Amino acid sequence: MTIFVRAGKSAILCLALAASFAACAALAQEGRGALDARIREITSRPEYKHSLFGVEVYSLDENKVVYSLRGPQLFTPGSTTKLLTEGTALALLGADYRFHTKVYRTGPVSPDGTLQGDLVLVASGDPNLSGRIQPGGTLAFENEDHTYAGSPDTKAVPGDPLLVIRELAGQVASRGIKQIQGRVLVDVSLFPEGDKELGTEVVISPIAVNDNVVDLTVSAGDREGAAVGLSVSPKTSYVTFINNIATGPQGSKPEVQPQDVANADG
Repeated sequence: MTIFVRAGKSAILCLALAASFAACAALAQEGRGALDARIREITSRPEYKHSLFGVEVYSLDENKVVYSLRGPQLFTPGSTTKLLTEGTALALLGADYRFHTKVYRTGPVSPDGTLQGDLVLVASGDPNLSGRIQPGGTLAFENEDHTYAGSPDTKAVPGDPLLVIRELAGQVASRGIKQIQGRVLVDVSLFPEGDKELGTEVVISPIAVNDNVVDLTVSAGDREGAAVGLSVSPKTSYVTFINNIATGPQGSKPEVQPQDVANADG
């Protein structure tokens, strides 16, 4: 049976999804009544007294709803919303689709390797210009990686965050370009950049280098009041960090309060 699942608030998303997917097998074995009782037993737990669950299992094979809990009720879309965009992309582009990020020049290249014009990277919407790419085409992933910053369990993605950018630069150099007389530009006209995504606070952009994240790793000094260690990845002139963070008392809660100052160019 092929199913679509609708769930409620993101805070209860995992449980709602688990209950919904389990519904397929349970429907055949014990009937709707027993399944409904099991789901309601879960949703009535004291820790969910302020939560609201909505579950609907729809059979694409039978073209009908086979189980529903508050099916007609409207919910604020949670993380399941991404199933629509990802599913649409998979259906339209196919599982073997590959993004191609192209680099163009706007002028001729002189015999000494000088580009007399601009170098333009045309952003294609590739979500993975990063160091996640592993040998064999697999992608590196930590259980809680850097896009969910702030947790003690958060880890940076292993490898060089500018891996793909360096590869593109190498391809430009292999075409005989040694220096650029003009500018290096990024064309982001594929679609408008939006606000920060609410879960990870990452801006959705036609170009996403290292998941549009600069990683700061803070390590405590050897005593109270000592300066902390600050590691920046990737190191780039795009942003400069001035470290005024001091080490707190032993056992204190880590807290960093950044102050942002924008340059004239933003």
